[in-house]
Amino acid sequence: MLRRQQQPHHPSLSKTTTEHLNATIASVPVTYAPPPGIARYQRMGLIAGGLGLVASVIGLFVDRLQFFHSYLIAFMFVVSVPIGSLGLLMLQYVTGGAWGLVIRRILEAATRVLPLMFIFFIPIAIGLKDIYSWSDPNLVKASASLTAKAPYLNIPFFYIRVVIYFAIWYLLASLLNKWSAEQDNQTNPLWTNKLIRLSGPGLLLFVATVTFASFDWMMSLDPEWYSTIYGLVVMVGQVISAMTFVIIMIVLLMRVEPMRSVILRSHLRDLGKLLFAFVMLWAYFEFSQFLIIWAGNLPDEIPWYLSRTLGGWQTVGILLIVAHFALPFLLLLSREVKSKGRSLIWIAALLLFMRLVDLYWNIEPAFHRSHFFVNWMDVALPVALGGLSFAWFCWELQKRPLMPINDPELAQALLPTDHFH
Repeated sequence: MLRRQQQPHHPSLSKTTTEHLNATIASVPVTYAPPPGIARYQRMGLIAGGLGLVASVIGLFVDRLQFFHSYLIAFMFVVSVPIGSLGLLMLQYVTGGAWGLVIRRILEAATRVLPLMFIFFIPIAIGLKDIYSWSDPNLVKASASLTAKAPYLNIPFFYIRVVIYFAIWYLLASLLNKWSAEQDNQTNPLWTNKLIRLSGPGLLLFVATVTFASFDWMMSLDPEWYSTIYGLVVMVGQVISAMTFVIIMIVLLMRVEPMRSVILRSHLRDLGKLLFAFVMLWAYFEFSQFLIIWAGNLPDEIPWYLSRTLGGWQTVGILLIVAHFALPFLLLLSREVKSKGRSLIWIAALLLFMRLVDLYWNIEPAFHRSHFFVNWMDVALPVALGGLSFAWFCWELQKRPLMPINDPELAQALLPTDHFH
């Protein structure tokens, strides 16, 4: 075994606590069947996605160029949840902890949306020349920097890398989901060990692929600009997107059985602490990147920040500092705030919205450098892709129990030390 199995009985528990634990476990259906309300969420997602899709198709015919610009923002927003969920899922297997057990099924369902994300990438592949300047041979010939990067930044190799990224993510997600299902069917510790052993090297693959994908899909919008820390900034942002989505879902699910009898205040506090840590990490990487580039004062690097701090874009930057870092940081300092689902879900919703704003601030100035610009498709496309992705997620979430019923740490995770009643 790679880690010690937790048993249902703990020698430090009092008789009363043990009896309470047994009563709690007995009161919850052993199947942990998803509640019927998830189907209602699925319908809501389909309706929102359908309406947004109709508006987006109209936008394609009205302004093709803006459609692809807005589509990239929407795609990067929705793909962040399944990719970030994959990273969190492997992190939980490596580190253990009750926080990961109560959200594992949500993370797994989110990773099973990855095939839809690959389909969503097709419009970007079609509109490549409307999005990336390096795809224009004439511009490449006119720039010594782009000519030097041409062996990497070229259309065929770009498509190959996309396939490689999604293949690796899909393979990792498939194995994690398959072995988790096997763990549900039998108590053999073999499956737990395999999940842990995969997650270590899987995290290394995750970091590498997400880093290069962020270079390809976002940093290459300004092909003469580069930042070695950019991949980490994007990756932590994706994890925050996944964390906020998971928190919103767990708070919604804990309103009804079976999760009402499962979720503890300690679980919410752990999730709040983890979100707090990733918010600080995002701010650290963002500030480090800005400080290094600004202090370096290099002509190839400074223009990226100049286009995002002038012409009205500085207002968006200030909003990110306040609402993506300062306000969540101050609120999540409170133990009481982290313990209450009603407050935590609003913080998570704010941060999820700010993730969209952050992607907008990173991507849109590449197309409108001189002045602040927002288009109605910047709203319609995230609604379209987000609604359809959420509907797919709800469909996947209904396929399995909401708790890993044969995980060796399950009983320990349900200790009613701080229960909602």
